[in-house]
Amino acid sequence: MFFSIKAKVIITFSLVMVVFTSLLLSTIFTNERERLLDLELEKSTEISKMHAKILSQEFAQYIAMLKMLSDDPKVKSNDKTAIRVALQRLMKVGNGNFINAIYIDKKFTLTDFSGRTNKVTHPLFIHGEQWADKEYNISVPISTKFEKKPVIIVAVPILDREKKWNGTVAVAVPLSILSDKLLSIKLAKESYAWLADANDLIVSHPSKHNVMKVTLSTSENPNFPNFYKIVKQTKLQNNGYGRYFDLKRDESKIVTFSKMDYLPGWTLFVTTKESEIFHDIYAILYNVLLISILLMAIFLFIISQLANKVTRPIIQLTKDVKASVNGKNNVIRIIHSKDEIGALSKAFHSSLQKINSHTSHLEEMVNKRTQEISSKNKLLSEQNVQLEELVSKDPLTNLYNRRAFHSLVDKEISRAKRHNFSVALAVLDIDHFKKINDQYGHDVGDQVLCRFAEQLSFNMRKEDLICRWGGEEFVILLSGSTTDKVFDHMEEVRKKISDMDFDPVERVTFSTGMSTFRDGENFKEWFKRADQAMYEAKKTGRNRIVKN
Repeated sequence: MFFSIKAKVIITFSLVMVVFTSLLLSTIFTNERERLLDLELEKSTEISKMHAKILSQEFAQYIAMLKMLSDDPKVKSNDKTAIRVALQRLMKVGNGNFINAIYIDKKFTLTDFSGRTNKVTHPLFIHGEQWADKEYNISVPISTKFEKKPVIIVAVPILDREKKWNGTVAVAVPLSILSDKLLSIKLAKESYAWLADANDLIVSHPSKHNVMKVTLSTSENPNFPNFYKIVKQTKLQNNGYGRYFDLKRDESKIVTFSKMDYLPGWTLFVTTKESEIFHDIYAILYNVLLISILLMAIFLFIISQLANKVTRPIIQLTKDVKASVNGKNNVIRIIHSKDEIGALSKAFHSSLQKINSHTSHLEEMVNKRTQEISSKNKLLSEQNVQLEELVSKDPLTNLYNRRAFHSLVDKEISRAKRHNFSVALAVLDIDHFKKINDQYGHDVGDQVLCRFAEQLSFNMRKEDLICRWGGEEFVILLSGSTTDKVFDHMEEVRKKISDMDFDPVERVTFSTGMSTFRDGENFKEWFKRADQAMYEAKKTGRNRIVKN
């Protein structure tokens, strides 16, 4: 019986179908599993990077607010009343993101927005020369006398005219703000975001018992095999991913991470269950397997009577399936018969369509997320431009501030050396400006500064750099001009402004010192010569221009 052609056909058919179905399922599983994993890792990594930038941008806004406050002349002059008002205004502008706003003077006396005072003794407090070459400082979570729970201190120095530390303004950001930001991140069902500081201490996590208690280690943890490899990656690269196994939950997990620009050493992690990634494809493969087993049982039952009739359509079906597995054909032809072979062909046709549909859906999702990330990046770029504008311009006169001027003047000096043309510097100081403030008030003083700045902008060339150096002092850099040419032009401007009516102030004059850049000197030496010339103009009667 087993040597008959019919038996051979049945046995051969059975073996072919078993092998074919196993090959189909394993091929689909292997190809789609790796492809799906790559797509998910790419998406998750981009999401980690995007949200790390968004969270980092949040702190960039805090720093920009503090820089504007530290540049306030009243804050620089240690005006306690004005400082407290500024701190209270900062709390309002913070929109609930700050738990406290503080000011620390040179004597290490701390004053917060509510008027409370205390002496600063915390070892992490930065002061004096420690602020050299630092525009801001963000601490790891610490506990203070006023805040009972750990907070992150975002601080900006107050510098005098000589760039020496004169105090500090800062805000206290509670850890709950970070948790709220992370909870707002839209992730997959079995995914969650968490955060570790520069000391690898977990500061935000869905599991509360990990927060401020667990420190990431580069050593193997028996409860989380291979997680230490991910921690080591964070020391070597800004973005990445890895896998580890959670023995406590008996499940494999995938972690993507991204460093944060404005929080050096801080890392944003996104953890996802590996089973969640492959849930859909497992369901499809399970359905395909059930259908295949069911249809094979039916085929084996009737093949003994229909061996000859079944052979030809099986060959056709086998060819179509192999072509689809090899990627040569995306459609399995339906065999139009009412027997099990026809049902099998329809089942494979439907299964392949589902797999193709699922694959297309995943690709569409990835493209959509990629477009969203591009949109977010564009928005971040626009916000960065706006922030740069805020940081580089004086809020009262809309002229360049000292920080921006320093950056631009170095480029002008390099350009002048490269093209061998002269460049001149003019230092202007409004005469008797303190009397204007004392007699008419600071509002009128501000109006005078604004009109004075408008006149300078109107009468200078577009390529000239005009900067409000501080208070009533202004600095102008004129490219391609010698001191004699600048002197003649500045003399015209001086006469024009001195003849203007600055109602209610009858007359406004200014004294100017000028110098031409000398080869081999730095900006500080060049500025000093122009500044000395300006003071000489003051000594010799004001309302005049002196060259050095």
